[in-house]
Amino acid sequence: MWKSLNPGEKVHAGNTIRYRSSSLYLKSYVNKIYDVVKADQHYFEVEARMSDEDNNERDRKVIKYMDVGYHIRLEIWSGTGPFVARHEEETD
Repeated sequence: MWKSLNPGEKVHAGNTIRYRSSSLYLKSYVNKIYDVVKADQHYFEVEARMSDEDNNERDRKVIKYMDVGYHIRLEIWSGTGPFVARHEEETD
């Protein structure tokens, strides 16, 4: 289940996040799923999961914790296992 990432809430390497669909100015990021690849005290790094239609460049972003909840809205996967999209399940 997806839940909102609140200001001050920390993420860990291996977590799965996405931009909230209510972020109107970030439409290009709404359908992308990101994996946290590095978490530090003041920021964390995310990398988009690759899909067939993506080019070979990795979409990697650095997000400051102080921006979460104020400038950007994120959701974190809180399910019991790793998040797997339906189209990912069908390709295996």
